[in-house]
Amino acid sequence: MQKIALITGGGRGIGAAIAEKLGKAGFVTWVNYSKSAEAAEAVCVRIREAGGTAFPIQADVGVYADIQKMFDEIESKTGPVDVLVNNAGIEIRMPATDYPEEIYDKMMNINLKGAYFCTQRALRTMKEKKWGRVINISSVHEERPTANRGIYSMTKAGMWQMTREHAKEYAMYGITVNSVAPGAIRTDLNRKVLEDPAYEEMVLRNIPAKFIAEPNDIAGVVLFLTTEDARYVNGAGITVDGGLSLN
Repeated sequence: MQKIALITGGGRGIGAAIAEKLGKAGFVTWVNYSKSAEAAEAVCVRIREAGGTAFPIQADVGVYADIQKMFDEIESKTGPVDVLVNNAGIEIRMPATDYPEEIYDKMMNINLKGAYFCTQRALRTMKEKKWGRVINISSVHEERPTANRGIYSMTKAGMWQMTREHAKEYAMYGITVNSVAPGAIRTDLNRKVLEDPAYEEMVLRNIPAKFIAEPNDIAGVVLFLTTEDARYVNGAGITVDGGLSLN
């Protein structure tokens, strides 16, 4: 029987690459989006054209009720989620003294609260089935502070500890919970700042590999974590950054 995968924020960037990778590997793939319906459907079309099965599904993961409705729909149409990829996230940069409360709440809700309650819902049925994979897409900023990213870094640090807590608690049920921490990746989230040649040059100076990765470089790692070859990988934080964290 085909396993079912849900990728939050799957319509763009790293999420889209992960959705396509899993869809083409044989997972029934649900591509979550909040507002980018056309982008999510385009991802599904590419998966279907490759012979896979994929469905777009709308939900704002920062809203608890949306999460419950999303899982209800998935379970009623294809069955419980076997693989959850918590990828949805936003990054709004500004000095620590400038963040308004509404931006703080928005980032915390989408990046951390959403990942927590999606995981909570998925773990319940994974526990019953005695099998599951939860993969959190974190960031090198979970440990590496950088100016003007304070709240984003806080959410990712929280996600990393959440990974470890869930990994320890649910391993006995055949469930693995891991984190993938990307470095500099050419995504919509980073595209604007990378359009500045001086900024891109500065980033490259700090990357020993001397290139900025593409979303597919993350998707391959995620696919590995879904397999039986990775059954003993649990509570791990896999950094994919070309060596950026070595500096």
